[in-house]
Amino acid sequence: MTAIAGLIRLDAAQLDRAIIERMLNLLAPYGRDAKRNLVTPGAAFLRTLLRTTPEDRLDSGPLAHPESQTVLLFDGRLDNREELAATLGIPPVELRLLADSDLVLQACLRWDTGCLDRLLGDFALACWQPKTRRLWLARDPLGNRPLYWHRQSAFFAFATLPKALFAIPGVAQAICEERLQDYLCLLPMVGPESFYQDIYRVEPGQLLVLEGDRVRTRRYHRWDPEQDIQLSSDDDYLEAFREQVERAVACRLRACGPIASHLSSGFDSSTVTALAARQLAARGEGLLAYTAVPREGFSGSAPRGRHADEGPGARAVAARFPTIEHHLIRTAGTAPIDRLDEDVQSLDRPPLNPCNMVWMKAIEAAAAERGAKVLLNGEMGNMTISYTGREYLPHLFGRRQWGAWWREARALKRHQSMRWRALLLQSAGPYLPPALWTLIGRLRGHDWNLTDYTAIHPAFLQRMDHAARVRASGWDLSYRPWADGRRMRIAVLERLDNGDYQAAANAAGLERRDPTADRRLIEFCLAVPDRQYLRNGQTRWLLHRLMDGVLPPEILHARTKGYQAADWFESAGASLPRMREELGRLRDKGVGRYLDLDSLLRSLDDWPETGWEQSRQEQRYRLKLLRGLSVGTFIRQVESDNR
Repeated sequence: MTAIAGLIRLDAAQLDRAIIERMLNLLAPYGRDAKRNLVTPGAAFLRTLLRTTPEDRLDSGPLAHPESQTVLLFDGRLDNREELAATLGIPPVELRLLADSDLVLQACLRWDTGCLDRLLGDFALACWQPKTRRLWLARDPLGNRPLYWHRQSAFFAFATLPKALFAIPGVAQAICEERLQDYLCLLPMVGPESFYQDIYRVEPGQLLVLEGDRVRTRRYHRWDPEQDIQLSSDDDYLEAFREQVERAVACRLRACGPIASHLSSGFDSSTVTALAARQLAARGEGLLAYTAVPREGFSGSAPRGRHADEGPGARAVAARFPTIEHHLIRTAGTAPIDRLDEDVQSLDRPPLNPCNMVWMKAIEAAAAERGAKVLLNGEMGNMTISYTGREYLPHLFGRRQWGAWWREARALKRHQSMRWRALLLQSAGPYLPPALWTLIGRLRGHDWNLTDYTAIHPAFLQRMDHAARVRASGWDLSYRPWADGRRMRIAVLERLDNGDYQAAANAAGLERRDPTADRRLIEFCLAVPDRQYLRNGQTRWLLHRLMDGVLPPEILHARTKGYQAADWFESAGASLPRMREELGRLRDKGVGRYLDLDSLLRSLDDWPETGWEQSRQEQRYRLKLLRGLSVGTFIRQVESDNR
């Protein structure tokens, strides 16, 4: 993986090489193995390299084609090297001598922006065509690699992370209040705004073209809600699914060092770990697996429907594969506030869940210490391989297929211990008037106010016209059921952008890879009918059949989900004086115009001794307090840098 940046002069001014060097140095931690820049008339390009695949040793970017002078910056990994090379007419003997970036340059020369649909993998790229003074930028459809840009009358600049753009004189580091409000209100990422004013992101699946002084953007990829796969039998669906999942795992095992996996007690990470271990064993290699668990002797409970210790389930998975070297990661004594400054600096944004950042960074550090260059995960599994299929019920209900609905609802009640009231609400919910759905929620005790779980200051909420921002996001904050599982998953996929987290992992010396975020796998899973995911009361029916006999009963038949960082409140409670001190610093920096600091201080005064399994306490402390401190740390750093 690489970190990239570029600067295009739109006037006749000379480039200042000192600026390029500052940008390069700021991105160096994200690509520790090599750094290089290329300066051409009126433009400069740079990249720092983290070698994670064998072919990365061949990477000499930025690349410049000798005839057209086209320059390519490529940050990413190709998962279809052989197919792409064959289409380009590159024989296998030559392919062995080419980095992924070399292939992408050939694709850009052949198809221009039309190459984007032919590239499979995680990527962000920039292509500069100096003869026409045309620049285009793009990211993969999932946005697994970040890319930001800034424009003034005299220049256009882009970079993997905003920090490199702030090295350019005249680029101010100021907070984008619209994005900040969305973030505090848990609205999805919609639109090009970043956390910084006048710094914009290339959105996932988006193409940006700069020609002359004009910037145009468009989506080059959209998930198709109409695509539908109809196979002749359940077994045919299973075999097609098996092929897709196995391929998604296989193409993420190309690495130049040991491979590690984040193994929780969840279905997705267990599946990824098991299949990866089996494939690696076939080629004589082992797998490092890491599981975050509470401190030894922890006896605290978890919220309803969750279990506090993911160790037993993860150990049961690892025990089935002799080539898995399993490690338990305990972070007791490390409070979420301990690394907030470091995390904000690494991400160039406030981390959403400071509790999870603690164990995530601990796993990354442990894997990197063992020489791992790749850390597998299954973060996108809920939208792909382990989609529950529950939207099949409202689908049947809305089409008045009463017989099929009755059979599936009765089976769900028996198999999942669901009540008829819940089944009826899930089935009819998408078709009820919004006012009636809101009333039902209130009667069921779900009338939570925004300020129950977010630290946003009421005046900031009103000033930014929250209702308008919600409408612009296209998101239903009442959490109504969906009548169409395919469109629900597409809505989630198109609003995610985790590229910053992927780039931050590079600073630890490794690359995070998610087989469940494979584009071909996603397209397949979206096109499979819901009846393959929900059958006779069994949710995730397709994945259950695939992993039957592979995963242990502790995973296949689990009735609860893992609760990550279950002992978070102990380390947080031990740092109450420091949190109080930090809130004082935030008040001094003027952060109170964005955050309700008085409310957060009251939370510290009311710190409870028991009851941490209650959802209200989780909202007030894990969500509102810690996320408020995360955002406050980000604001404080920005305000300090501006002084």
